[in-house]
Amino acid sequence: MTKTLHSLILAGCLALPATVLAQQPATTDSEPAIAPAAQEQTDVGTLQAELARVEAERQDLAQRLAGSVDTQELQRLRETNQELQNRQIENDVRARALLERQRQQWFMIGGGTVLVSLLIGFVLARSSKRKRNEWIN
Repeated sequence: MTKTLHSLILAGCLALPATVLAQQPATTDSEPAIAPAAQEQTDVGTLQAELARVEAERQDLAQRLAGSVDTQELQRLRETNQELQNRQIENDVRARALLERQRQQWFMIGGGTVLVSLLIGFVLARSSKRKRNEWIN
């Protein structure tokens, strides 16, 4: 029984139009009583004029912003590009200097190895001749 009662109440609430439940705003004495159609036309006209003005201003600002953003973005990209080119040049110079230094070090190591080998060879050669001479005598 309660289910059918709840169903009937719900169906009744849904069947009522929403405008019956809405309240009309009370007019005050300070506001002149204007016909709703005339007031709507005035409001629509005012709003359309305001919309046109705001839209024109928005387009103007968008154009200025697009121009300045493009210019600023282009300038920023140019500065970044120049900075990266300068870094690349510095890194190339450092790499060449490091390579040259390494070549010089290896050249010195090779030259030192040759000199030490020659000295050891001469020392060993001299000492072996003395021993042979002693054996012959």
